[in-house]
Amino acid sequence: MKKCILGLSILLASVQMFAKPVIKFKSMFVDFGEVESGQMVDVNFEFENAGSDLLIIKNIVPSCGCTTAGLAKKEYKAGEKGTIASKFNTSGYNGKVIKTITVTSNDAETAEVRLTFSGTVLIKDFAQADLKPERIDFTAVAVGKTYTRKLNLSNSGTNDLRIIEVSCSPEVSLQFKTNLVGAKKTTEITLNFTPFAKGAFNNLVKIRTNDYRNPYIFIRLEAESD
Repeated sequence: MKKCILGLSILLASVQMFAKPVIKFKSMFVDFGEVESGQMVDVNFEFENAGSDLLIIKNIVPSCGCTTAGLAKKEYKAGEKGTIASKFNTSGYNGKVIKTITVTSNDAETAEVRLTFSGTVLIKDFAQADLKPERIDFTAVAVGKTYTRKLNLSNSGTNDLRIIEVSCSPEVSLQFKTNLVGAKKTTEITLNFTPFAKGAFNNLVKIRTNDYRNPYIFIRLEAESD
């Protein structure tokens, strides 16, 4: 009888020794396809405790603040299934997006798992600025004399293009026919340059617009005064 009890104890000890939790995901990657910017995307990762001991999810950390992730509970018995439910806020994104969620658990073999989801965020309505020319070379100029050039600012987008701010040196001034360029329209900009001192002039004019993808457009100015 004592031998039977001893054998049973050894067997139970062996089972406990080899018992372990195993986190197994149905898929570690989710492609949410194409969505319009501003939408909230639901991304779910299903998993199972494929081991023989209690699985404990210790932490879930999304790669950025645009993603949230949660669980109904943190402990899962052997064979029990669960889902990490995450939401991705697409506001402010345009184009291909790749995000990750890091999951840590008491699975000794895979203590840390990195889940990935990906997709394309599209902006349907937008303004798109195109300025020509982007570079002006006045070559030889005289101090105190004003030089004028014409530029064309086009909006190839679907929303109105709005001029928000202009940054330039004191030698340069810009005159706009309008600060609002309609979709598929073009406006003319007059640039005046008056050199104040002799020598080489190399400077950038910066124009900020509501072009979502490229808010800043630049004009490079070059001149040589004697």
